[in-house]
Amino acid sequence: MEDQLNLSGHYHQSSKKRRMVPVDEAQWPVEWKTIFFKEYPRVKRIALPEVSFSGDLQLAISNRKSRRVFSKQSLNTNKLSALFKHACGVIDEKNQRRAYPSAGKRFPLEAYLLVFHPTDLIGPGVYHYAIKGHALEELRASAFSSEEIRSLFTYSFAEGAGAALIFTAKFDRNQMKYGDRGYRQILLEAGHMGQNVYLLSEALNISCCALTGTNDEAIEKLLDIDGVTESLVYAFLLG
Repeated sequence: MEDQLNLSGHYHQSSKKRRMVPVDEAQWPVEWKTIFFKEYPRVKRIALPEVSFSGDLQLAISNRKSRRVFSKQSLNTNKLSALFKHACGVIDEKNQRRAYPSAGKRFPLEAYLLVFHPTDLIGPGVYHYAIKGHALEELRASAFSSEEIRSLFTYSFAEGAGAALIFTAKFDRNQMKYGDRGYRQILLEAGHMGQNVYLLSEALNISCCALTGTNDEAIEKLLDIDGVTESLVYAFLLG
């Protein structure tokens, strides 16, 4: 097991050290702001017809975007419940089916909620989402200061969010079966769940912004996880 975790474990730990990118985009080199495309100009091209479909899903996809303006307001508990249920939870109890694919049904991801502004039922603090039973488990009940929020996230707009959704990975769930390739599967699964979060946020009228500008070690300490067997892989601000 230890040998299986060495390569991916080393990469995950080394990638926690973020390259410091200037916040002011005016300081960025032009290649950082250029969107690149790959094309084959010498081969035959077949233009695809413009096709549209209607409905709530189409609207959510069309309107999906990262929203960075938050109003320091609390989130609605019912909306949070719907978000957790359909982004991370069990949607078919009989077959234990979830709303995202997971390699070998290993389900390595865990979800945590940092509540900055209390809801009608949920006070400020740190919570773990218990998938069995669809509930939030209170790990810490205390308010977040502006300084503490700034210590967790790179961007100042995080202070205005109502909460932060954190995905962590329990690496051994996949890697005991798939070895180093299990690490790739974990990241793919986080992407599937992340898109669920975005589309559900749009449908529920929740502002959402995914970001990698996180202080991984500080967040892992807050969650009381070791950062090795369980570590942060994705974060979202909600408001």
